[in-house]
Formats: sequence, C-alpha cells, structure tokens
Amino acid sequence: MAYTVLARKYRPQTFSDLVGQEHVTRTLGNALKSDRVAHAFLFTGARGVGKTTTARLLAKALNCDNGPTPEPCGTCDPCKDIAAGTDLDVLEIDGASNNSVEDVRRLQKTLPLRPARDRYKVVIVDEVHMLSTGAFNAFLKTLEEPPSHVKFIFATTEIHKVPVTIRSRCQRHDFRLMAQGVVAGRVREILASEGIEADDAGVAIVAREAAGSMRDALTVLDQLLAFSSEGLRGEEVARGLGIADRGRVLEVAQQLLSHDPRGCLLSIHAIGEQGLDVLHFARQLLEMMRDLVVLRVAGDAEGLIDMVEDERKAALELASAHEPGELERAFAGVSQLVEEVGQASNPRVAMEMGLVRMADRPALLPLGELVARLKGLEGRLSDGPGPGPGRGSGPGPGRGGPQRGSGGGGGEPTRRPREAQAQAQAQPPPRNEETPRDASPGATPAAPPSTPASSTQSSASTPSTPSTPAEPPRQPRTPEPVEAESTEEAAPLVDRPPPPKPAAQEGPIPEPWLQIVERLKHSQPALGAILEHGIASEVSPQKLVLHFPEGSFFGRQAKAPAAQRQIVAEAEAVLGSRPALDINFGEPKPGTATVAEVEKQQRDAQHEKRLDAARNHPAVVQAIEVFPEARDFVDVRIKTD
Repeated sequence: MAYTVLARKYRPQTFSDLVGQEHVTRTLGNALKSDRVAHAFLFTGARGVGKTTTARLLAKALNCDNGPTPEPCGTCDPCKDIAAGTDLDVLEIDGASNNSVEDVRRLQKTLPLRPARDRYKVVIVDEVHMLSTGAFNAFLKTLEEPPSHVKFIFATTEIHKVPVTIRSRCQRHDFRLMAQGVVAGRVREILASEGIEADDAGVAIVAREAAGSMRDALTVLDQLLAFSSEGLRGEEVARGLGIADRGRVLEVAQQLLSHDPRGCLLSIHAIGEQGLDVLHFARQLLEMMRDLVVLRVAGDAEGLIDMVEDERKAALELASAHEPGELERAFAGVSQLVEEVGQASNPRVAMEMGLVRMADRPALLPLGELVARLKGLEGRLSDGPGPGPGRGSGPGPGRGGPQRGSGGGGGEPTRRPREAQAQAQAQPPPRNEETPRDASPGATPAAPPSTPASSTQSSASTPSTPSTPAEPPRQPRTPEPVEAESTEEAAPLVDRPPPPKPAAQEGPIPEPWLQIVERLKHSQPALGAILEHGIASEVSPQKLVLHFPEGSFFGRQAKAPAAQRQIVAEAEAVLGSRPALDINFGEPKPGTATVAEVEKQQRDAQHEKRLDAARNHPAVVQAIEVFPEARDFVDVRIKTD
C-alpha cells in the first residue's frame, strides 16, 4: 500500500479536530444548529491553515445522514465518500486550471439538477482568485440566487484579488496562522500516535519552522522522520533542516551583547563550514533578540515567548545581565543586518562585518551623565573669562578708531558697553572734559600691551598730530578719554580668573565648599556641575553634610559610590583631613543657597550693570539728544563676543 503523508493521514474529520480556528468552527457549528447556513462561503487565509479541510467538513455536516449537524458521524456513506473525495454531489474544482468563462458555464448547466444522493450539491472552488474576470462575472447571477439545493464554498490565499462583487455575495471567514504552542501540541499528538519519541527542543524547532501553518509542520515532520527514524532530538532536527540549533543562536546573541567580535566571527565561520543558510540564521538571531527584550521588559511572562525550559532559563539570565536600552539597540541593529544580508551578494561576509560592527559599538552612556556634562559645559561657557585682547577687549588696534579699517565703526556697539562699566559706578563725566582727560596718566598704562605699530597708530590718532582728512569726523564718535579711563576700571571684569567665584563667599556658601566645587569642576566637570546644585550645611575636617531636594536627579548622581569617592578626595585636599560625607534629601535650613543660584544672581547683576552703563554711554546719550522722539523706544543689547 502506498505511503500516505502525515498531512493527509491526520487531516481533521470533525470540527473538534480542527485546531487553531475555533472562531470559524464555532460560527459554522451554530449556523448548522440553528439552520441558518448561508448559500455561499468565502474562506481566506494563509497556506496550510485548514481552508479546504473546513470546506470538506462543512460538506459532510450538510450531507451526513444525521444532519445537517455540526458533528457528522463519519460512518455513513456520504461522510465516507466526501472524506475520500469520491462523492458525486461534492464538486472540488481547481480555480487555477478551470478559470475560464466556458468552465463556469459548464458548471452552471449542472446546478439546476437535483443531487444524485446527498441533501445538498456542494461546489468547492479552491484558489478562486485565479479565475478570470469573465469567469467571475459569469458567477455573479448564479452566486446571488443559486438553487436551494446548491452551496458554494470558495477558498483563496489572496483575498485582495477576488472582486468585491463576489465578496459581497459570500459569507467571509478569515483563517488565522496558528500559534507555535498550538502547532507543537498537535505535532506531539501525531508523534504519540506514530509511536515516535521526541524531545521538547525538536518539537519546538518543527513548530517554529512551520510559521503558523499546520500543513507545513506536518510536511517538515515527514522529512525529519525520514532523516532520523529513531526519534527527534533538537540537534538532529536542526541538522536535518539545515539550520543552526538554538544553542548556537543564543551563543551569538551573548557574544554580541558582550562586545566579543572575535567570538562572533568564529561562530559565523562554524555556521558557514556546516553549510547553513546565513540569511536564515540572521532571522533566527533577530527572533532571539526579540525574545531577550521581552524577557527583560516583561519578565518570564507566559505566552509571550515560546522556548523550552533550559533555553528559557539561559535566555532569561542573559537578558537580566543587560539594560533594556542595550537590548533594544541590539535588536534594531540585527533588524537592519537582516536586510543587509538579504540584499548582499555575499551574505556571509555581510553577516560577519555586521556583527563585528555591532560588537564593537561603544557602550551607551546614562542619560543622567549626559545631562550633567551638558550642564557643566553650559556653566563653563556662561561663566568663563571675557574676551582677551585679541578679541577686542584690551587696548591697541582692536579698540576702535581708524585701526578697524573699513569696519572700524562696526565694532563700537559691541565694545562700548564693556568700556562704560566704570562709568556705571561713578557719575558720567561731562563731554567738555574729554579733551583734558586725553592726556591723563591713565592713558599711558593702556598702551604697553599693544604692538609698536598699534602704539604708533594710536598716537597718530590724537588731535595734536596731523592726520588724514578722514580722521576728524571719527573723533566725536570714539572718544579716547572714555576708552583710556574705562580700560583700567573694567579690567577686573574682563580678566577675572575662570570660572568666577560667587560674591557671597562668606554668606550662605562656605569658602571651603567653594574651593571643593571649583577643584571638581576642573578634575571632574560633570560631577562639579552636579554639586553646584547642592547645599553644604556643614563643611569641616570631620564632616561634610550636603543637602538636595527630595527626588533630586543631581542628588541621586552625587550619591553614587564613585561620585562620593571623588568628593571626599577633593575635600581631603582642601580641608587637610578626610571628612565623613553625608548626603541628605530634604529642605536645608533657611538662608542657604547653592553655588548655581549665587552665580546666577551675580551674572544677572553684572548684566544689569552693563545695561545701565550702555544706556548712560555718551554715544547713546548723544544719539537720544539727536533723535529725542526715539527716547521711549531705545533698545540696548550687549554682545559679549
């Protein structure tokens, strides 16, 4: 007797045997019980999920001697003939080879005739989407108003190719891909019926390779039984299918997450030596990375992953050793690698280089550390030293006048607010005193920093020296007395040491704490920026007490062991002994302030001083006198560069 493949041998004979499609069998069973069976059905879904089998079961249920019934007996003549495919009143038509208008017309001629024996004449058209447009149109009238003894059942894997006029005349049922657990359970039942032993790993591989199709699972099972008739073991199943076993996939995932490019190369070399499909392995690795992310995020959640017990434990241990962000990043990289391998002319090389690239990737930095670094950089940029002599802050050619060349007048609005800071601290001198002050001793010390050429040019610009015709108009625009006097007084603001210390050193902030923070800003900028937001309530050689608000991000960063070691080390250098560090969360005593708050107050005060000095600058006052109607619309802006 000829061998019958498992897919045909174990084809379901009742609705209860059909697994994975309970939503369809329940609907059809209720329709049979209530005698509300439609005249036309459209079954759609992926290959191997039970569309044609369900069509035969429905035909048996309609024509069983005990029917119509959702539980056909399987022993009467109609049930036996339909199961064998020899029933004259159940027509199974292949839509791919009978797709013309003439084929439909020949079928229509037989429909008015009564069934030869059965209760209903059932027409099953498989792959109905292959019918031509003319054939579909020829079906319309018959499908809408068929004889009472005719039932149509259409099956297709491509529902979008079926015209909407056909779909609207049929009761549609969508067949779903089956879960791996459902497929694995059915495979175990069949193996038990065949008397074949199999371990969980082997059954899991069969169910995974079936990809939701029961027929594919049974086809793979037939192949494996021919490969090894003694039983199914995980390694033997993987070797028989020409794929990598799950242990190898988990090993590569571990090497990838552990930044081991050498191990990844050796694993891919071993896979290539075995002649395995590299693209298939890439997809296996992608599924493994997905399972690791699920295990890390959702824990050992039931139903979210399908692994055998030993594999689940190893994967859970690997997932717990890495942060979710790192696992998600690896999944994204492997997802892109699958596309690259699928399009590459040499998949193995693409796989090797992709894994090396991901294994060599730099580690992710915590978001808190990045924020702290940015705040530290922002603080240094905003509190750093002012522009040096080469940028227009000191005396010499860069101070304005004819030395600026064609753009000489363009730099004055930027420079004058700084030069007028001294005038903001004292009463601005009258304009008629500018000429006597030009020869004051205050102008002499400002000259040495400039080059000989610049000093020559500066002396050439005085009123006592003959100059070019273009020089006289520039004298009222750039008064030399203001520049000479303001340079001395504003020098401390320009040449202050980086970074500045808050003015309230003896007030709410202890001087030793300021020194500790300043040292950390230079040695550990990120930590220094964090401590700027803390309050030191006690600073002594024996104890250092810091306060942060409840839930403070900076407090959590400062409480890290590495950060505490750095703080204590710098405190020991400043205080002379190693104090005990105590970091508290809560409100400190009133009147205390952070370094960041005091420095902000100082910056705001300096900014207001510069604005006042700019508003009282002789050039601004003179411009307002020339345009008095613009007095209420003056907008002074200071450029610090």
